Amino acid sequence: MSVFSTTRRRFLGTAAACLPAALLPLAAPATVARIPDPLGVKITRWRHDPFARGSYSYLARGAQFHDRVRLSDPVAGTLFFAGEATHVDHPATVHGALMSGRRAARLVMRTSAQNVAVIGAGFAGLGAAQSLHAAGLSVTVFEARDRLGGRVWTDTSLGIPLDMGASWIHGILNNPLTKLANLLGIPRSASNFDSFAVVDGRGARLGSRAIPRWFTERWEIDLEYAASRRQLSPIATEEGQMLLGPHVVFPGGYGQLIAGLTGGYPIRPNHQVSSIAYRRAGVTLNGSERFDAAIVTAPLGVLKAGAIAFDPALPPGKQTAIDRLGMGLLDKTYLHFPSAFWPAKTHFLGVARPVPHPFAHWVNLAPHTGHPVLCAFNGAEEAGRLDDMSDNDLIAQALDALHLLAKKS
Repeated sequence: MSVFSTTRRRFLGTAAACLPAALLPLAAPATVARIPDPLGVKITRWRHDPFARGSYSYLARGAQFHDRVRLSDPVAGTLFFAGEATHVDHPATVHGALMSGRRAARLVMRTSAQNVAVIGAGFAGLGAAQSLHAAGLSVTVFEARDRLGGRVWTDTSLGIPLDMGASWIHGILNNPLTKLANLLGIPRSASNFDSFAVVDGRGARLGSRAIPRWFTERWEIDLEYAASRRQLSPIATEEGQMLLGPHVVFPGGYGQLIAGLTGGYPIRPNHQVSSIAYRRAGVTLNGSERFDAAIVTAPLGVLKAGAIAFDPALPPGKQTAIDRLGMGLLDKTYLHFPSAFWPAKTHFLGVARPVPHPFAHWVNLAPHTGHPVLCAFNGAEEAGRLDDMSDNDLIAQALDALHLLAKKS
């Protein structure tokens, strides 16, 4: 998750564009050193995740600021909603998700509900459940996956913690994630956004004024919003608030934060909620389990797909908000190499050929983790086109771009 998104209007990651493979040179220039084969590769495909159906929300064409408010509004006094898509000030962020869950919990506490269901064990759901439990309410969390965290997901299958979803705390000052990380004593590492190197199609270093417009456009739009300018509302860049302070990553993985939100209340993994019947007297999940109230924290993509059947149907205003808001796409490709053949201390790397192409924007994990790992980000429509490629073809495109970042022999 945004979950990789920045705190709006400022890019804090990297993006990629895409053209058909036939339009791209596949051979590395002779002046550029050959690179070793990667030791391991991890690729995300968030569009195909049935419990996310995308990466994070954005204000799509036709949407308005108040659509997020409508999405968060309770229904019948027993059905509540949370998640990054419901937070007006900090949409598309992990801290926004956590804050929305805690807000929903406060609303439930104003009712007579004593037995509450929380749908989803992402940061919105866990934040809500923790708050309800601390207030003495009985709470049960239902999670469709076999893991916790939702779009916060640290994978260790390559022997290195790799964040497949959210990567950054965006602005550490007055951020609830900072407080959580401090309580847990989790190490963090600041990203230096002035540390970058961009090369052209021959591997030559580019000055900032020589960087092509398409490269900057996708850097600032496609990855910021997980949507292209064509998909965004004209007012999309005006929503949200920025938190101050450095932007930090977790060398040991974002998933370490989950331990600070669990404990004391039951969580049921592998329990998908496919139907919710709600009345003023309470709610019933999957036709059998009854609670006084429920907090739905399923991602916007899941709600847009109609994966949860509501009885009665959601009010028209809320359904309109779901339909109008957009669910963006941002994918990552991690490549773990035997050693760094790129500028190992530089935080961000780019390949800006004259014509837009895949795998133009990269994050270097070496300064944060000490491991020779590069991560490419692909956003919006370009990410969708790459998503249709096989793993082998996708990796070949990534390696083709990385040849240009290799140190000259």
